[in-house]
Amino acid sequence: MSIKVKSGIQKKGRVILPITTSLNAMVYGVAGRVDFVVGDFIQLAPSLKEDVLFLAPPWGGPMYNKVETYTMNMLQPIDGYKLFQIAQSITPNIIMFLPKNVDLAQVEELAWLSSPPLTLEIKENFVGGKLKAITAYFS
Repeated sequence: MSIKVKSGIQKKGRVILPITTSLNAMVYGVAGRVDFVVGDFIQLAPSLKEDVLFLAPPWGGPMYNKVETYTMNMLQPIDGYKLFQIAQSITPNIIMFLPKNVDLAQVEELAWLSSPPLTLEIKENFVGGKLKAITAYFS
């Protein structure tokens, strides 16, 4: 089973997305079905139980593009493995927006290290014909 952002927004349950997406939710007429939560994810996580979680962790500014391979331990303020583990306490349906040069083997590792193992779908994000990022869908 793969999940799509669109189907997550259309579910009756809550979906947590970054506050910058509130305008998009209004444009597409789904604002009434999305709860926008603003705060420190690490502090909020223990109290959250959601259908889908979208993570767009800081990549470390423009320096992410200076390395050939971006590893999960370079994510900030905590490494990608710890971040994913926290996210799994909320839901198995996790979407991660990651740098274009992320180590895909490490992203795959997040799926198969889960218990039970999660399915993974990776989409490349292009702007103006250039690869800008990848989005990983776990379920």
